[in-house]
Parts: sequence; structure tokens; C-alpha cells
Amino acid sequence: MKEENNERFVQFPLYLIRDLFTNKKETIQRIMYFGIWKYSFTFHFKEKENIQDYITKVARQLMYGYYRTGLTSELKKTIKNYISKKRITIDETFNGFTSDGESFDPFEEMQQVQILFNENESFKINAMEYYRMHMSLGSLRITPGGGGIDSMLKTAKEVSAKIPENDPMPMINVTRLFNFLKNEKSEFELVQLAAYIGIRSIIGKKQYCKTNKLHIVSRMFGYTSHKQVPIDFKSEYLKELQKKYSHRYHIDKVLQELELNWNVVTYSNNIRGLYIAMKNKIGIEALAIASEIKKRKNQIAELKQSKIEARKKAIEQLNKAQQLNEATPVNHRPYST
Repeated sequence: MKEENNERFVQFPLYLIRDLFTNKKETIQRIMYFGIWKYSFTFHFKEKENIQDYITKVARQLMYGYYRTGLTSELKKTIKNYISKKRITIDETFNGFTSDGESFDPFEEMQQVQILFNENESFKINAMEYYRMHMSLGSLRITPGGGGIDSMLKTAKEVSAKIPENDPMPMINVTRLFNFLKNEKSEFELVQLAAYIGIRSIIGKKQYCKTNKLHIVSRMFGYTSHKQVPIDFKSEYLKELQKKYSHRYHIDKVLQELELNWNVVTYSNNIRGLYIAMKNKIGIEALAIASEIKKRKNQIAELKQSKIEARKKAIEQLNKAQQLNEATPVNHRPYST
């Protein structure tokens, strides 16, 4: 996740959008769940932290989750087992809160849990994973759905296990994702979302990038390059959709819409392909300057190369002419008096 102008972003593998046009809701949920999980690793223990302070936070969040029924099924099972063995003492009166209800302070339970962490490594690992997910959700300001953190973790790990080698990892605004998740969208709106994701996957961490429309269309359908796009899609609908937006007229309409409403900027002037960027990173004027400078450099390089090639050919022709002269026999007239 990344903050840009107070916006919240999650990151996910490009291949997930292959099913966007045929299964919008599930695809966006998988993007969201993986993004939350990936971002959660930023809340892992860091060397500059005090390990005991970190573990105390984990134990505290674990008990809060227990009292507020927010734990994963595995953690619930483990804690109930320890309760039955009287290794964890539960506060049934105040549920871990102080008597005035002002603050959550399950001191005794936290002490017991940390002892158990030292005895049971898998218990500690699961608790740390739960803590990271809680922190990730809080930072992204997302409330778990009906399946809770259990469902998120299961989905995210399934997605992670299937990521193709070197698959790009684009980012997407959380608010925009929720908008597409909760509301009906037309085919053209879904195409815009896919193209936006594709363009972000091409730009990556760069300020701007040169590409071409065929490359953008490939990314729209979840493939790294045009060579990876299958001849036969999962459905005839996807095949026809990909064919449609491979035509200049249709992809130009999409790019125009992205420039008007999606913070995308493009530039192309007598060059093969086009330059793309995000408007909040570089404006159209700066992108045009960068493009023209690059074009000028290429023209100069091509001019130099053409002169090198011309000189090479000229020398070859001169050498051939000289060799021909040397190989031609000289006819001498007979000596006469």
C-alpha cells in the first residue's frame, strides 16, 4: 500500500485481472484481499523496534480479537484449548477492559499468552500474522467482510501461490476498487479500469514510460506482453473483447477517457508508440519535453549511425574497385625498332 495525496493504494499481481470482465466481484475481492495481505508485511517486526514491545502489542491485539470475536479460526481453536487447560485465564466480567470501561488492559492474559508464545512457535507466528492483518486493515481503513480475516488470508495465499514468474505488480486506489466492487459498471467502464491497471503496471516505479497500444491491450487482459496473450481465451466473449480493443479506434477512446478522468497523461508526436505517465507525477508539458528530447537524441544517433554505415559502404566500394584494378592484366605492345 502507498499513500499519494492521502489516497490509499494496494498492490497485486497483474494476472488477477484476467477474470475481471467475466467475474468482476470475485476478481476485485481477490485484488483487495491480496493487497491487504501484502501491505500487512510492512508491519512485521523491524530491527529498530524492541522485540518485547512488539510481542506485547501482538499479545494485546490477540486478546482484543478474542474478546471482540475477531480472531482467525485457528487462533480461536488454540486459545480455547489453552483456556480449557487453564493456561489462559479469561476475564468474563470486564472482557479485558478496566472496571470503568475506559481502556483495554488484559494484563494477566497478555502475560500468559507471551509465555505460551515461547512454548509454541506456530501459535506466535499465527498471532503475529493476525496482528499484521489488523494493522493493515486499520491503516487502509477497511472493515473485514463476512468471511473475516480467515477468508482474506486464505484467498491471498492462494493468489500468491499462482503468481506467474516476473508478473508485474500494479497499484490501485482502494476507494476506486470499492466503487467498482459495490456498483454496477458497464463494459466500457470495466475496460477503463483494466486499461488503467495495465498502464500502471507498465509505468511501475518510473516517472514515465514509452510503450505502444498493443502492449497496453495485453496488460488490460492480464498478460505481461502480446506474446503471452492466448490465441483462444476462456470464452468467446473475452476473445472478441480483446480483438475489439486491439483496433486503434476503440483503444484510442479508452485512452482519451483515462486522460480525462483517470489521472493518466499520454504523448505521441511522429514516433512509434507513445509515452505514458500519471498526471500527479509529471504534467503533459514535461512529458512532451521528455519525449521530444528522447526523439532528438534518437535522431542524432540515427544520423551518426547512417554516416558510419555510409562510410563503411564507401570504403567497401573503393576496396573492391582497387582490387579489380590490381587483378586486371596489363597488355604491352611488342617492342619494335
